[in-house]
Amino acid sequence: MDEVYGSGTIRWIVSIGTGFLIAAGPSLAATNSLSGGIDNRFSDNARRVSTNEQSDVEARVNLNFQHLSDPGQCTSAVDMGLGYGYWHDDAFDSEIYTDGTLQGQCELTPRLTWQALDTIRQVTQDTRQADTQDNLTRKNVFRTGPIYTLQLTQVDQLQFSAAYENTEFEEPEEPDSERFTGTAAYNHNFSETLQGGLSLSAERTELDTEEELDRESAVVTFDKVWVTTRVNGSLGVNRLETRLGTQEVSNDGITGTFNLVREINPSSEFTLYANQRLTDQTSTLGLQFEDFNFDLSESSAVEVTAIRAGYNNRFSNGSTLTVGLSASRSDYVQTDEREDQSGVDLRYSRPVTELLSWFTDAAYQHQRFEDDGSEDDLYSLSVGLDYRLSSRMDIRSAIGHRQKTSDIASREYDENWIAVSLNYRFF
Repeated sequence: MDEVYGSGTIRWIVSIGTGFLIAAGPSLAATNSLSGGIDNRFSDNARRVSTNEQSDVEARVNLNFQHLSDPGQCTSAVDMGLGYGYWHDDAFDSEIYTDGTLQGQCELTPRLTWQALDTIRQVTQDTRQADTQDNLTRKNVFRTGPIYTLQLTQVDQLQFSAAYENTEFEEPEEPDSERFTGTAAYNHNFSETLQGGLSLSAERTELDTEEELDRESAVVTFDKVWVTTRVNGSLGVNRLETRLGTQEVSNDGITGTFNLVREINPSSEFTLYANQRLTDQTSTLGLQFEDFNFDLSESSAVEVTAIRAGYNNRFSNGSTLTVGLSASRSDYVQTDEREDQSGVDLRYSRPVTELLSWFTDAAYQHQRFEDDGSEDDLYSLSVGLDYRLSSRMDIRSAIGHRQKTSDIASREYDENWIAVSLNYRFF
C-alpha cells in the first residue's frame, strides 16, 4: 500500500474540510458538536490469516464533527469522522480514515429546491476475504441537483428532479463513475394518512472503464401512516442495458422498496427495510445497508435483493436490547455469478451504576458463492465496559473473539482482541 501522504489522500481531506466550511457557514445558530479520542486495539491475528498469525497493536486518533443547522431557506447537516491509525509492529501501513455524510439544500424559489449530498465510507473490495485494511477501499459518492415541485390541486402534485452523481474509489483498480438521472413523479393524497403515486426515471452511468449503463424504471409509490406504524415503498419494473465496446447486454427485472417502522410500545420498536433493483457497484445502494457489500472484483452490473429487520427495546432498569436480521443476494449480470449473505447481530447493554455500564455484542454471518459452491461462516462475540470519567470524557474497554470457518482453508482464521478507547467531547 502507498504511503498515506499521497495526492489521493490529500484530495479526500480537502473535500472534507471544504464540506465542513460549507455546512457550518450559512447558519449562526446551528447545533454543533466536536469530539475526539484515542483507540488502542491489540489483536493476536491482525491480518486475519489461517497461518503465520502476527500479533500487533493499532493506535488510532479520531476526530468527529456533527452539525445541524436551524430550519430556514438553506439547511445543512454534517456527521463526519477523521482518524489516523498507526500499527506498532507494521502489520499494515499507517493510514488516514474518513467516514461520514455531508448534506444540504436551499430553497431557490417556492417551487425550486437544490440539494447536495456527499457520503464517504470504507467498503470491502473482495467479499470472500477478511475485512482487513488491505481489503478495504474508500468510496466517495457526491450527488447534487434540482427538484421542482408543482402543486396541481390541494391533493395532487407533480415533481421533476435531475441529479448528477460522481462516485470515486480510493484504489485505482476500482471503477469510478459519473451518473446522470432524471425523474418525473406524480403524487396524490387520498387522505391525511394515505398517499400514492407514479414515478418514472431514466439514468445514464459512465464508468472510467468506458463501460456505459442505461437504466429506466417505472414504479408505483405508496405511503401509509397509522397511530403507531408507518409503511412506505414502491413497486415496479426496471431495465438495465450495459455496453462495452461492441458487447451489449440487456436485462429486465422487478424493482421495489419497502420500509416499515412499528412502535410496539413507548419503549420498543420494530423496523423492516427491503430493496430490489438492477444497478451497478458504484451506486449508493451498498451505503444504505450497512451490512451489505458489493463484491468489487466482479462485473459492474448487478441485480440486488437486500432485506433487514430490526428490533430495539429499552427496559425499565435502563438496559437496552437491539437485534437485527439481514439477508441479501447479488446476481452479477455479465459473469452470471451469485453471492448470498445472511446474518444476525445482537447488542445488549445494562447500567451497573450511574457512571458504569457493561455491554455485549454477538454476530453471525453466512456467505455462499455459487461459482465454486463454497460457504463461509463468521462468528464474533465481545463484552466490555463503559465508564464516564467526567461530563465530557468517557473510557471504554472491551475484549472479543472472531472466528471464520470456510470450505476454502485459506479463508479461515481465529482472532482474539482487546481494545481500550478514550473519548473527549470538546463541545
